[in-house]
Amino acid sequence: MNRPVTVDFFFAPTSRYSYLASTRMLPLQLETGCRVDWYPLHLADLQAAAGHDMVQYGRLASGQYDASWRGQDAAAWAELYGVPYRDPAGIAVPDTRRLALACVAARRLDAGQVFARRLFQAAFIEGLSPLDDAALGRLGQEVTGLDPADLMALIADPETEAEHRRIVRRARDAGAFGVPSFAVGARMIWGQDRLPLLRRAIEAAKAEAA
Repeated sequence: MNRPVTVDFFFAPTSRYSYLASTRMLPLQLETGCRVDWYPLHLADLQAAAGHDMVQYGRLASGQYDASWRGQDAAAWAELYGVPYRDPAGIAVPDTRRLALACVAARRLDAGQVFARRLFQAAFIEGLSPLDDAALGRLGQEVTGLDPADLMALIADPETEAEHRRIVRRARDAGAFGVPSFAVGARMIWGQDRLPLLRRAIEAAKAEAA
């Protein structure tokens, strides 16, 4: 029996489009039989590793990065998908990178996906603010049972930082330059609006393995 096709799902916990993509991962698995591995990262670190930056010379490189446009666009996609969506523009996030490290720490506990889903819910459905260490501790305790102080210690553990660097390197080596990105073998698909292309890549990989 052939092993299921694996999709590497690279996401950032503060990304609207990563949230939208996350809502499609379970249906994707059920409909294609694939396996999805969730890889959290800090987008700025990936952009630096890939040699890209959406902000050039202090200005947005493209109108697609305008916050008001992205909020409207994300809301339209959420309506299409039939999923709840609350724009995160008003949420206070003292350290966006720390959110990514919290997801990496949860991944080290084999709770990466469930913690990421809970964090997405807090940010894009509940509008929880501020998303600070206290909030991360509460959310982590909900899904892992880990004492908040222990979760903070795990976030600060040098191995968590090292694992994040490995994830960023894995994404870069796969050809990712933004989030969400999906790797299926040597194929890279970027953007939650390209999920039909991801499905085709999965089916092609299944055919190749047959």
